[in-house]
Parts: sequence; C-alpha cells; structure tokens
Amino acid sequence: MGNKNGIKDWEEVNLCLKELGECKITIESIEAEMNIKINDIKLEADKLSKPLKENIKKLEKQIEDFVDEHKFDIDGKTKELTFGKIGFRQVSKISVPNKKIEKIISNLKKFGMEQCIKITETINKDVLSTYSDKDIAKIGASRKVEDKFWCEPNYEKIRG
Repeated sequence: MGNKNGIKDWEEVNLCLKELGECKITIESIEAEMNIKINDIKLEADKLSKPLKENIKKLEKQIEDFVDEHKFDIDGKTKELTFGKIGFRQVSKISVPNKKIEKIISNLKKFGMEQCIKITETINKDVLSTYSDKDIAKIGASRKVEDKFWCEPNYEKIRG
C-alpha cells in the first residue's frame, strides 16, 4: 500500500536516505568551498585596506593635534573648510566602577531613580523543564511531548 508521497516500501525509504545524504554532502562541499572563497576575499580586503586604515588614523591624529593647538582660530565649535568640517563637540559619559555596581543600584533604588536600572527578565525553559508537570501547570505553562521525526543518512556508506 503506497502513501501520498509515492514511497512504496522500506527499500525506497533506504534509497531516499541515500539521495538525502548525497544532497547534504554536496551542499556541505559547496558551502565549504564558499567559506574558503569568503575567507580569501576577507584576507585580501584586510590586506588592501590595512595601509588605508593606518593612514586614516595618522591623518585624524595630525588634524586633531593641529586643531587642538589652534582652537582660538575657530569661531564657535565648528570650522568649515573646503573639504570638510572640524570642530569640538561636548560629550559626557557616566563612569560606573565595576566594584561599586551593587552599591550604585542600591542608591538608585534608595533615591527613587529606579528608571535608571535596566532589568531583563526571560523564562529559562531549560531549568523550567526540570520541574514536574504539576508545577509547570501551576505557573500557567505546559509541557508538550511529541514524537518528532528524524532521519540520518549514513554518510560513510554513501561516500563509499
């Protein structure tokens, strides 16, 4: 008795597994070749761009040093030149020493600044799966058990 996809017996299943394996082996080969080419291209791009990146750093440092010494020539914070703009912008950053994080969080709570605390909560399903079905149901979740099909070609035999 055949099924809806045309496989009639176990020998045909076996032949399908062989074809499946051959397809996966070919894909593996194609992707390996692709990754080699991508890595070669990345290496070439790094090699070609390295001197340019070094030059960019050098030029930016030279410009910064000159402008730093000639701040008084700038009206305001920006100076427009033919090929671009230079200037200064005020930036600030918050320094939070790692050793004081717990104390700072405690102080944020103490002074009503909870909006400054980042809280990320997610469910750890791996840990939750160690609980009983009763406990899982108690919190509003459920365990779904199903037979999930799998197939695995024997690559050694297919490769010969």
